[in-house]
Amino acid sequence: MKMKQILSVGLAAAMLLASSVMVSAAEAQGGGQSSQQTDYELQVGAAVRDITPTEENGMLPIAAVGRTTAEGVIDPLHTRVIALNDGENTALIVSNETGKGPYGPLFAQELSDHTGVPLENIFYTATHAHATPEITSEIDMSYITFDEDNEEVDNLQKWGRLVYDQMMDAADEAIANLEPVTMGIGYSDSYINVNRNAKYTNADGTYYWAQGYDFEGFSDKTLAAIRFTSIETGNPVAFIFNYAVHGVVMYANQVLDGKTGISSDIGGYVCNALEDQNEGAVAMFLMGAAGDQNPIFGNEIFTPSIETGEKETTNQGSVEVLEWLGKMLYFDTKEAIKNIDTETGNASLGFEYGTTAIPASDGGDYEVALQVLRIGSVALVGFPGEMFNEIGVNAIEESPVEDTLWVNLVWSHEGQSTGYHSTDLITVEGGQGRNKNYLPGYLLDAVTELTNELVAKSIY
Repeated sequence: MKMKQILSVGLAAAMLLASSVMVSAAEAQGGGQSSQQTDYELQVGAAVRDITPTEENGMLPIAAVGRTTAEGVIDPLHTRVIALNDGENTALIVSNETGKGPYGPLFAQELSDHTGVPLENIFYTATHAHATPEITSEIDMSYITFDEDNEEVDNLQKWGRLVYDQMMDAADEAIANLEPVTMGIGYSDSYINVNRNAKYTNADGTYYWAQGYDFEGFSDKTLAAIRFTSIETGNPVAFIFNYAVHGVVMYANQVLDGKTGISSDIGGYVCNALEDQNEGAVAMFLMGAAGDQNPIFGNEIFTPSIETGEKETTNQGSVEVLEWLGKMLYFDTKEAIKNIDTETGNASLGFEYGTTAIPASDGGDYEVALQVLRIGSVALVGFPGEMFNEIGVNAIEESPVEDTLWVNLVWSHEGQSTGYHSTDLITVEGGQGRNKNYLPGYLLDAVTELTNELVAKSIY
């Protein structure tokens, strides 16, 4: 299930330095420690806070992803923070249950200033849930430090302030609760995603690409789960699960008497279930290369017209869809956790950030940025936008580290490209998520090469 073998003896030796003391998962759950000397003692702390806009806090109705308006709450939203320390460096992984952000360059830098953790060590992302508020435009600090008596402040501004305060509080708690842990990674398959670019028929018999269900299109089914286990208690401190799926099960839902309700969607559903079943643990969803990956079903439905073959879109109001797909993804995540066969407490942290350029469609350069956070023998590759599945999977398959995971929407620097990044086929022919800002034929190779370079650098 793991993507590939480590490429060279030199890199393998380096990884042994990063993670050389292995204990069985069963021993870790029992609280036992290896008698071997370790070079690094991994510590982890985690925290979760509520960021739900409600009638009680005066933030409804509120603008939501995709030009919709949310008027009630189906399930709560959270910000989650996992802090890591290897004895030399501290890192933060932050996941907000929103579409993107909130605005990464501001919030991530503010978090760095607040905690003292360097910006390069902060992995700031979002679950991409589409029945949530979202802040993606450039803003200044007045957005956060507004006078609460100012009647011109709207509900989205108030929500941004709520996320800001709760994220800072969660980060403080996560850092304060750092404790020695072991970590392990396991894999399973999940079949709830599908390539969402489908062919439809024009009136003249030609075809076009648009949002739908292409069950023959490229779609990686790999689900990865990381568990951090307390050495003192043998209980899980935190979980991370990584899978390529858009959080659009509840997009444009009509659950609340025909109105749209707030929902953390499928990623939040699994996080909530894991936390409910593991008291005191924090569960975090990191979205994989899901730029062209939808759930197999949702509250927005796409079908060809029987009469013409053209695309039709309908909406429904059903929370049962979230329950159905959420339970499927939860048990696939549980299977990945069960497949963790070794854990180690000897894990260094590595950090890299870099850019590359490909030809832009206007004749200039188009910049692509990646951020790497390595935790022992696991590498997280963060991309600020929405990378299509085939490109992200190709990049991590060529990584010099066997356990490399792709993470979309890791956004923390000004000027990063946060939009869709499509395959050559969609770039040329059109379709959901088409990117016309760069020329076809370059992105896949450039991303693969930059991934390989940055992951390798993070080892040494």
